[in-house]
Amino acid sequence: MAAMIGGSLFLAPLGNVSAQDANSAARTVVSEARSQIQNMVISMSEGCSGGAHGVPPVSWAQLQPHANSAVNALDAAVSALSQDQKPDALQQISIAEGELDALLNGVHGNCSGGAHGEDPVGMSGYLKIKASVQGRLDTVKIFLGG
Repeated sequence: MAAMIGGSLFLAPLGNVSAQDANSAARTVVSEARSQIQNMVISMSEGCSGGAHGVPPVSWAQLQPHANSAVNALDAAVSALSQDQKPDALQQISIAEGELDALLNGVHGNCSGGAHGEDPVGMSGYLKIKASVQGRLDTVKIFLGG
């Protein structure tokens, strides 16, 4: 059975819950994480001050592949879970978490301004999204035995 408490997913093995239901809940969590990352990236792509609606970080062309890789890895994790390939799903989730770390570390101080660059306007929100996504993905990894 899956339950959301305080924005975190808890997967509790119960006698009446089938493995298929738990697997479905894990796929849902991973898909939602993917959507959150996609929405964050849209915001981040114009997250620096300037222009009519903001401008991209200075190194956006080098950072965007990390976002794409995170999303693609989560797509692959959902596919692996659909085929009950838990080791593959675990590997893909770990890849996605690493790419998300690289994206957020790279965007830090990557806007024009200041002596060493500035953070995007929404950086604190991006960090909250990252923490939320990683917390839920870590819960799925525990459920999968990782």
